Amino acid sequence: MKTESEYNGINAVRLEFTVRWGDCDAAGVTYYAKYFDWFTDGRITLLDQMGLSYMDIFHNRGIELVVIDAFCRYRLSMRPVEKVILETSITSLTRTRVTFSYRIMKEDNTVAAEGSTNHAYVDERGKPCNIAKKNPGLWEELSKKIGAAGGI
Repeated sequence: MKTESEYNGINAVRLEFTVRWGDCDAAGVTYYAKYFDWFTDGRITLLDQMGLSYMDIFHNRGIELVVIDAFCRYRLSMRPVEKVILETSITSLTRTRVTFSYRIMKEDNTVAAEGSTNHAYVDERGKPCNIAKKNPGLWEELSKKIGAAGGI
């Protein structure tokens, strides 16, 4: 289920789902790396909801978003069949990078984890690029749709 909310004072996408057994380790606790899969789901959903389909806006224009750092602070364990709420927002947008922030909450809204991923724009050769120079039209579109939220 997707809804918009406020997260860090910025419009965010909100995904609700249930922890699956396959998300957990042998101890029955959500495997730590799974959170980064959830972050990806939130990021792609946020872009889609903003009318910025990753494949159309970036990939098909010869630009990729590569993760240059990823962070997650685990506060509470998540277990199978628990309801989860993931909030995703864009907290920074520049001509060379974009940062997404995430908050994972239990059904009662207690924070289970918080994190962020910082992405660089790279061209089809894998070289970092200034998106405003490489594709000025795309930069204008991103600035318009994300700029106010990302604080460029």
